[in-house]
Amino acid sequence: MTHDRVGSIHHLATEPGAPVEDYAWFVEACAEESDGFSATFVRGLSAEEALRRLGATPGDVSGDWGIGAWAASGGTVLVDYGYAELPEALSRGTEAATVFAAFGEEDFVYTVNGVVATRFELYLPHWRQGGDPDRLLAHMRELGMPEEEAPDYFQIRITRALALAERATSVHLSPAHHAVPAIVGSVDHLY
Repeated sequence: MTHDRVGSIHHLATEPGAPVEDYAWFVEACAEESDGFSATFVRGLSAEEALRRLGATPGDVSGDWGIGAWAASGGTVLVDYGYAELPEALSRGTEAATVFAAFGEEDFVYTVNGVVATRFELYLPHWRQGGDPDRLLAHMRELGMPEEEAPDYFQIRITRALALAERATSVHLSPAHHAVPAIVGSVDHLY
């Protein structure tokens, strides 16, 4: 794919985003709920709109698989405890970044207008794929994500990936945002 096809939106936050430590609380909160999680930062969408784009009815918890949506500065953060591939429609006209850490797999996926721009395994951030694999490279360097194998990176990889999701989308989830009950929806159809 060419850079032009990746999308008409070419946004990279110009101001530094959250320090890596700002998401340690989030990783701990998710660990209390499950052995793993998937967090998707979506720029400029309300929690209700994000759920609708997933095909979920806000407030419907009738299924086996659910997803929570928190309003955040700049957009919404979706959290689920499975690994459903979220539909491309979620980033249509905007951008989304997903950090998945569960079941022995850990990935980062950044999509713009429905197209994967950058994808990598959290263990190997230097092996990027997608239509524009180096699009977030400046942010990755600022966050100290290694450009080659680095054993000492293992313990901090998830918080750095969450900080990268924030910088890529300009969506910030604070403990105060997370303290407000999530809007939930059933997403059985994604599994």
